[in-house]
Amino acid sequence: MTQSKFSETDTELFYDSEDSLYRSFWDSEGSLHWGYFENLTDAKVEDFITACQYWNEYMLSQSGITKDSRVLDLGCGNGNTAVWLSQQTNCEVVGVDLSGVRIENAKAKAQEYPSLRLEFEKASATNLPYEEGSFTHVWSQATLYHVHDRHQALREIHRVLEERGTFIFDDLVSPTQKINKIARKYVYDRLLFEPIFSLDSYKDFLGKLGFMVLAAKDLKEHLHKSYGLLSQLALPQYPELSAAYDKMCEAIQTDQLGWGYYLCEKVSDRLSWIYETNNQQSLRDKYDAWSRIYDAELDQPYRISPIRSATALAGVLPDKKASILDAGAGTGMVGEALAELGYSNITAVDLSEEMLAVARKKQVYRSLHQGNLEETLKFAGTETFDAIVTVGVFTFGHAPIEALYNLFPLLKAGGYFLLTVRADYHDGNPAVQEVIKSFAWSLVAREEFNIFDTEAMYAMVWKKD
Repeated sequence: MTQSKFSETDTELFYDSEDSLYRSFWDSEGSLHWGYFENLTDAKVEDFITACQYWNEYMLSQSGITKDSRVLDLGCGNGNTAVWLSQQTNCEVVGVDLSGVRIENAKAKAQEYPSLRLEFEKASATNLPYEEGSFTHVWSQATLYHVHDRHQALREIHRVLEERGTFIFDDLVSPTQKINKIARKYVYDRLLFEPIFSLDSYKDFLGKLGFMVLAAKDLKEHLHKSYGLLSQLALPQYPELSAAYDKMCEAIQTDQLGWGYYLCEKVSDRLSWIYETNNQQSLRDKYDAWSRIYDAELDQPYRISPIRSATALAGVLPDKKASILDAGAGTGMVGEALAELGYSNITAVDLSEEMLAVARKKQVYRSLHQGNLEETLKFAGTETFDAIVTVGVFTFGHAPIEALYNLFPLLKAGGYFLLTVRADYHDGNPAVQEVIKSFAWSLVAREEFNIFDTEAMYAMVWKKD
């Protein structure tokens, strides 16, 4: 991992000394973050502060913060956003910042609002002085790129956040690690940080820590507009700083610098999190979030299911060119298992486009389609497939068993339907058995095996009459 050549002391001194300068042209109230513009093309200097506030409002609308929340504002600066968050929601906010000057400013501001639950403390993001699970939310704006060890800061954020808590933040990102001399001088060295994360590698590291990235935005164009307007604001008093902002705009245009936004949830038990889903939109979003790390996390404990399922189908379907629909294909584990057995005419459909993006890279499918099994699948007609496989699709919090009514017509007469389900879902749910009994098909094969060591599964193959 890339380690910053800058220290926390460097950053602390930088912001302690520069606070009054930034107030003089950026925001007199001392808020220092970038703008999110409703009208990006036509935005003018006078729109900048409005755009900064609009970014606050957007993040709050996505955060789920309520009066019952305890929020850590990481990199709180002069306390403006913490005060605003508490005013908007009546939540409790604890603000931390490395700058002693700004923390003192924040404490003074808090005294003006005695009815609000506010607390400010000088602290490092790499060593937060709070117990594990202390906060329902961690909020951070324009801060993490300054932390000398961002990886450790993210570990600390994960530690102090409660299970199922929300981490919502933005940060500068580096689309490339090959930084040219101009960007090094006017961006990275001037702002005292190193090019560590790209937009996507941030997602990867967050996933490895135990965060599910529910949403991410590339805000590069808004960053470019922000620094273009800041250059104009700085020019009368600080022409050299204005020129530096112009160089930052060049760096953004040449993909030397970017701005990313992330909405994350701390999830330790991914399966319980998935099974708790109660609507298809939420299920899709969760699988989108899980897609990047799904295979790595489930490789050992779960892959037996697609392998045993594919083997069960192969036992009754000798034609390797048979047309097969992998319904609820996910990242393509079943497709891989079928391809290993020699099948070459496989079609995938899944609710999550991000899961399909992973499956597409495996090159085991003839075609892939985003679709909801609860609705008519428009890419296929009646009696299109020689076989349909559904592995782990019909279970708690997923597609209802009634979705079989949409799949059954797509199967040719004499075709095979592989249904792999949890034993407890099948045995303990009379509605499941009623739906299965309603079709004109015959059970021709059945296998039992365990996933996750102890979870019993049934792989059942039915032949359509």
